[in-house]
Amino acid sequence: MFSYFAYGLGLHSEIPIPEFIADTVPADVTLRIDTQGKFTDYLPEKALAETWALQVNRERAIVYVRDTGLYLIERGTEIVFLPAAEATQAIIRFYLVGTIMAIVLYQRQFLVLHGSVIAMGGSAVLFLGNSGDGKSSTAAALHAAGYRLVNDDVAPITLSDRPALLEPGFPQIKLSEATARVLNYDFAALPLLHGDSHKRGYRPQGDFDRSPLNIGRIYVLSYGEDFASTPIASSLATMELSRHSRPTTLYQQGDAQHFFQCTNLVREQTIYRLQRPKNLTLLPQIVSFIEQDLALST
Repeated sequence: MFSYFAYGLGLHSEIPIPEFIADTVPADVTLRIDTQGKFTDYLPEKALAETWALQVNRERAIVYVRDTGLYLIERGTEIVFLPAAEATQAIIRFYLVGTIMAIVLYQRQFLVLHGSVIAMGGSAVLFLGNSGDGKSSTAAALHAAGYRLVNDDVAPITLSDRPALLEPGFPQIKLSEATARVLNYDFAALPLLHGDSHKRGYRPQGDFDRSPLNIGRIYVLSYGEDFASTPIASSLATMELSRHSRPTTLYQQGDAQHFFQCTNLVREQTIYRLQRPKNLTLLPQIVSFIEQDLALST
């Protein structure tokens, strides 16, 4: 078994996961490969004909991706993967480190936001949005300006104590070629995520701080003509957190606990809408705007 640390959890895996931090830690989650199981043991033939299929709840989840395989997640402690014949290690890990771990965290009672996170002033600053809204690009611009990367896409929050705490993920952020060019990264030298992805993984060098962070600010990203940061009314903010969190972003309905988690976080945090022009060449200006916006609130 390989042993790793990510999202505050120890993971023991039958396959290598180089994205995660290698460490000898107790197993909170185990991953094993089942080459004998059949997809039809878990899903009907009709579902297997689709590109993907999802069934998610707190106890058990099934994630099927055609030409990749089927992931079975039980109670946030065990992942069983049934590989498709065409599956490569890269594509298995592509889904594992993001979507599958997000479901594991959801089953373990975290509020799992769909966002990228940067440490600024000793606190976590979160950027939420739909795919393509610029979460990773914004975080990458701040990292290039000297701020520490904390999470990309999966942002798990613990609400059992006050204040809420965010668990760091692992040292990688996804970059498109256009974003890499603006931020002066050598896109061709970055690791491929998998063959069908137009993004690559930038992996910062140096120690990755695993310590949970207090939350300094939560932004919901949007596009507009000008730069602006405006607080969102509490009732709308709860809806925004819900729609930018798991399982909603996986097209699954959240339960009462998920709703109350969103409500409780809004009671503790003012959520802001961050508007900026849709222009990657303005990424340095986005950094300056965020720095100034956070300075105004201190």
